[in-house]
Amino acid sequence: MTVTNKTLRRLREHLRSYEGSTGKIYRGLLVLLHTRGSITIDDIYRQAKDTLVEEIDLNRGIGKRWDSDERDAVFSMVEHYSGRYLSPEDVDAVVLSATKSQRAQTIEDVSSMPGASFALLHQKVEEFCASREGIPQKDLLPEPTSVRVRMIRKLISDQLEYIGVARHFVSVCDLLPIMRNTIGPRGGLGKIGGKAAGVILAEKIIGEHLKTRKEEPAFEIATPETWFLRSDLFVDFVQQNDLMEYYDIKYKPIEEIKKAYPLIREVFKNGNFSTYIQQQLRELLEQIGEHPLIVRSSSLLEDNFGSAFCGKYQSIYVANQGRLEDRLQDLVGAIAEVYASTISPDPILYRSDRNLIDYDEQMGIMIQKVVGKKYGKYFLPSWAGVAFSRNEWRWTPRIKREDGLLRIVLGLGTRAVDRVGGDYPRMVPLGMPDLRPEVSADDVVRYSQKFVDVVDMEQNHFRTIPAREILGADEPPDLFRIISIRDHGMIQSPATRLINAPATSLVVTFDGLLNGPFPALMRELLQSLEDAYGWPVDMEFAYDGEKLYLLQCRPQGQRDESVEVKIPVNIPNKRKIFSASKYVQTGKVENIEYIIYIDPLDYDKLETLNSKISIGKVVGQLNHRLKGKRFILLGPGRWGSNDINLGVRVQYGDINHTLALIEMARSQGAYTPDVSFGTHFFQDLTEASIFYLPLYPDEEKNIFNEKFMRGAPNVLAALLPEAARQANTIHVIHVPGSTRGLFLHLYMTSDKDKALAFLGKEL
Repeated sequence: MTVTNKTLRRLREHLRSYEGSTGKIYRGLLVLLHTRGSITIDDIYRQAKDTLVEEIDLNRGIGKRWDSDERDAVFSMVEHYSGRYLSPEDVDAVVLSATKSQRAQTIEDVSSMPGASFALLHQKVEEFCASREGIPQKDLLPEPTSVRVRMIRKLISDQLEYIGVARHFVSVCDLLPIMRNTIGPRGGLGKIGGKAAGVILAEKIIGEHLKTRKEEPAFEIATPETWFLRSDLFVDFVQQNDLMEYYDIKYKPIEEIKKAYPLIREVFKNGNFSTYIQQQLRELLEQIGEHPLIVRSSSLLEDNFGSAFCGKYQSIYVANQGRLEDRLQDLVGAIAEVYASTISPDPILYRSDRNLIDYDEQMGIMIQKVVGKKYGKYFLPSWAGVAFSRNEWRWTPRIKREDGLLRIVLGLGTRAVDRVGGDYPRMVPLGMPDLRPEVSADDVVRYSQKFVDVVDMEQNHFRTIPAREILGADEPPDLFRIISIRDHGMIQSPATRLINAPATSLVVTFDGLLNGPFPALMRELLQSLEDAYGWPVDMEFAYDGEKLYLLQCRPQGQRDESVEVKIPVNIPNKRKIFSASKYVQTGKVENIEYIIYIDPLDYDKLETLNSKISIGKVVGQLNHRLKGKRFILLGPGRWGSNDINLGVRVQYGDINHTLALIEMARSQGAYTPDVSFGTHFFQDLTEASIFYLPLYPDEEKNIFNEKFMRGAPNVLAALLPEAARQANTIHVIHVPGSTRGLFLHLYMTSDKDKALAFLGKEL
């Protein structure tokens, strides 16, 4: 049998098998013959014309379609020359490409159908990916970009900025393991949401980057086992439990929302899922076993460019211990509570500030296995944290913004992203990881981590425990990299992996980790993500002693510091109100009309919890009363801390209209401003264009005009008559009314690490 006959026989077998793709197969062969120079397309058309009674008009233009005789004549000539010039393997390759293209087109057609279900789309993706198995990479033609885009939009996110990046990295078959781990109603088709979208994209970007490395990284990089609850399950839950009535609350005054939300949360938490969904969740738990889980929000708006929703929705740890049915009820309750957070006060105000209030916000959810290991009765990672590709905290000009920043903690990463009272993460400028703002050993100890967040496997819940309980454990998590030893006033790294020192002398410094390859690797990964996104990013991570896990990735809120700010000179001393010389950002706030001032010493005199809680409530009321006015907030130590003794308890909705948030530490009190850079709280300030400034009024080199701050008339009662009784603690200054028409101006420059607030004419 000749090669020609083999080729034709192979071609005719394919044509019988793929009858629906006949046209694409012939067109593929025609293009291959033309590009190889075997025979031109024009020659085939001319020869086909000679076989017909009527001529094919070669000048007719492409507007007129071939009739069936013309098409058959062309296809006959293609078949003839394929037998002459092509091998059976050439025909196989063309047929493979044509049939793959047809399957990809089927996916696109199904995904564009209004009533298409997730199950049908999943089936078509399975078929498409199965057709590519076993084929060498060099023989695989790229899938149409339009199919990728449609699938990303249908299953992951419809945010155009995200799609513009993801289509370069996420293929159709990359979606298959995600679809296999997705739970939702029968017949539905929803998205997995923004937080899930970020993890998926970051994993692909980092994977592509690592392929270009000449050597393996010092740490194996992975993502946790994850399951996805689609956004249509959220819709199904709301409808099934008759909860739609609560969604009109987003248009009500914020105080009404605050009062109603505790009840709404309880109603949601006691809602039910269908039997079908309950069974899917039950099977999921059987598959996972008794491994701790975290139920993470993944709303459609979350982790988007310019609106990250950092910490706005709940994420809940589930210890996942005990009887299967008890574990199921805990999981269902956590899911429902995350759903309820879509209409909690903070995200509603956040959406309102960004003109997103009318968006039909739907909640997807990620269920992830918690990264870590069991140490005694506690489950935790060796360390975890959040990393930023741009460093907004530079206490010395030696630190470069583009080198990035880490906030890293022992245990669960919650203490790295939240503002916690009386405790500190390690802050690491990635370009100079051994550089720290503390100088003395006493300061290193003072600003070290004292508590650890863990999952208590015996008590079956999330807990905060003293660090010494972990540091003194029989099997400490990667201890030699985490701790230093304090001995005779000196702090030193352990000489060996074996730590014999008592737990009371151990200090969490991460010096062993930071003196190794870890900082350079994190800087490298952040840069690869920023390059792909075309935007600064932050990512959450955790290490379990074996692998470094990527938990989350999103665009980083950032402030434009390209404009140079010069501190004015020759300002009369009597017009200088305060100055700062630590951790200063670049920017200026002019024409400040109101100052809301809470002296730390006055706040410290409040004796009861309720009296301190009331201060935060009044601040929130002033925030809304002064909406549209130019005002700043000055207060003790840590705005928004979970320790009400260290700062005023506020949330985003209580401070979102201020122009600057200033945290004060007075020498007589214990109010040290927490360097909050990198927390969800700081991200809120950055996205809302609120400047942050720590103030140390009692340090000799700083200015603080206490005579003005305490002596100016207090207009609190005029603004909020019902809050008059708090006037001893909250001092509200109307600047023009106290200065014969002058305004306050605040100028800050990070290059000089200086800030000055002064009185002057309106600018």
